[in-house]
Amino acid sequence: MRVFANDEIANSLEFLPQASGFQTLEAFKQYLNDKLPYNAAETRLRRTSYILDRFYPEGNIDNPLTFFSAYCSSLADLKPVVFYHILKAEPIAAKVAEEFIWPALPIGRVEREQMREFVLRYLPDAGNSSQKNMLRALSYTYDLLGVGSTQDTSLRFQLQQGSLESLLYILTSEYPKPGIYSFDSLFNSPIHRWMLWDRQWLRNQLYNLQDFGILSKISEIDTVRQFTVAVDQPTALRQFFEHPARNNMAIRETTKGQSADQGD
Repeated sequence: MRVFANDEIANSLEFLPQASGFQTLEAFKQYLNDKLPYNAAETRLRRTSYILDRFYPEGNIDNPLTFFSAYCSSLADLKPVVFYHILKAEPIAAKVAEEFIWPALPIGRVEREQMREFVLRYLPDAGNSSQKNMLRALSYTYDLLGVGSTQDTSLRFQLQQGSLESLLYILTSEYPKPGIYSFDSLFNSPIHRWMLWDRQWLRNQLYNLQDFGILSKISEIDTVRQFTVAVDQPTALRQFFEHPARNNMAIRETTKGQSADQGD
């Protein structure tokens, strides 16, 4: 477990879509070193490392994130993907989502002091400055990426609908290879518990992805509730963004006013 103190969200959102223009991660690294908006070269180098460590931990620029960042339709589609990657890369942020935010969903808010106390359970030796920076980074991660909203000393959140493109990326990150997966695994995964995406909305999006051929079968018969991922993640992304009728296909959404998460 380590301190999460420099979120770099604004720069990640600005520069990740440009990664596809570079042949190697080293070239992209040099670009970030030159372009990040900090005066000191040492600061730019350090902040570049934060970004690359979070989004390119395997050291390869030719990956699904680079493709998605280049092709996704809007910043709103990219924000949940950035949130997901930050939580994957920062253990304390994942702990906050899973063990602090998720259980507080029925209340819909947490206080800054409560978050500080929770973080200190895992990082008891964190100094005052580290605590302050970490709480700011966690709040920014939720607020700037649209998963929650900060109001004075509170962080507020609720179940929400996402975007099909964001779900496509995160679903195929959690299930990167073809196979049969249960609805229960979906609803107990970061797709639901971190992103706070509504269950009925998620269910509808599975049928949307079936229309694109990314899922081959969805079963909701008696006690059998499962879906079949037909292709791996790189194929799924290409198949979606290159689909000739993508802009004309009807997209299912959760019925307005329908409560999605009965039983949560």
